[in-house]
Amino acid sequence: MSLPEDIIVEILSRLPVISLLRFKCVSKSWNLIIKDPRFILGHHRTISSEESSEVLLISRRDNATNKRIISLLKNDEDNSPCIDDQDDLAKTFLNDMFGHVRLIGPCNGIVCLYGFPDNIALWNPSIRDFKILPPSLVLRPPNSRIRGGDLGFGFDSITQDFKVLQILFCVSIDCYLIYQVEMYSSKTNSWRKYENIVPAKIMYYNLWSMVYKNETFCWWAQDSSDVEVILSFDMRKEMFQKTPLPSNIEGLGGQHRITRAILPIKESIGLIVYRIQELDKTFDVWILKELGENASKSWSKVASIGPLSRIARPLGVWNNKFILESGNGELVLYNNTNQEMKNLGVYGKRNRLEVLVYRESLFSVNEYYLKL
Repeated sequence: MSLPEDIIVEILSRLPVISLLRFKCVSKSWNLIIKDPRFILGHHRTISSEESSEVLLISRRDNATNKRIISLLKNDEDNSPCIDDQDDLAKTFLNDMFGHVRLIGPCNGIVCLYGFPDNIALWNPSIRDFKILPPSLVLRPPNSRIRGGDLGFGFDSITQDFKVLQILFCVSIDCYLIYQVEMYSSKTNSWRKYENIVPAKIMYYNLWSMVYKNETFCWWAQDSSDVEVILSFDMRKEMFQKTPLPSNIEGLGGQHRITRAILPIKESIGLIVYRIQELDKTFDVWILKELGENASKSWSKVASIGPLSRIARPLGVWNNKFILESGNGELVLYNNTNQEMKNLGVYGKRNRLEVLVYRESLFSVNEYYLKL
């Protein structure tokens, strides 16, 4: 007796990706179900609702070889490498082409890899799917040089389109900073110029940026009056927005080099304020409930962690625990409920550790998903 198709879909939607890849060979009908864009989106939503499905995607530079190592940490006890058997293109991009590659995302299980301006790739480690984006053909500002850049990454759920926003920092012959903004669409596999202005300056040394609810990307920035803001870009509306930081946090810089980090905390935007120069650091944790110019009352302070000794910086939040980098480049988990600190035994070069809280998916970076 065969089961109705809706029951089969319900069962398959609860299975891990590795099982679904095998089950595509069971029959033509199962293969069509698993490849259907509606099933792929529904499967990722089902997986995302389960907190136990979160794993930690870790990028680090090995102290001895200086090679980049990518690992998946599935739980507190297990650290299994996932890059050794990846395709050659991914390994070349990560280790041979650039001195440093940033991991940006994830968005629907896709990670954006950023080497430096015009060198960008999309990667789904769940299904070993990898794509280097084509070069932009957009004309750049005349008489200027590209000195750096930053990226935004997200998913337009209306057009079913992964988008990459490249913000180039161009310096003119008069030493003026010019932003050139270009947008990549997976639907067209091409770049186009974004004509509107960027309403705030992204920090040059800023590695603190994040995908928010898949469709919005956020950076730590300063507006024209040097007021700190969260700069966000809506991938569906293709619009920038500014959100002021809490008014009662410590000012940036100073004797103790006060700084911030923005990172995802569950489904919210988290802001962590701390002093770099202090040996025993305290991390003040804020949560933003709503983006917008008038969102000053949307911030709430939810925790003050520490003081913690021999901790360099915060990296994220995983399974309600804070991911920290120690002074010797080791990943550490801190449980604020019972003040328990756990060393994970994962080491890398100082300030080269990156982590993403990741959920697997069937989304491909080499296929265009038709509008649902």
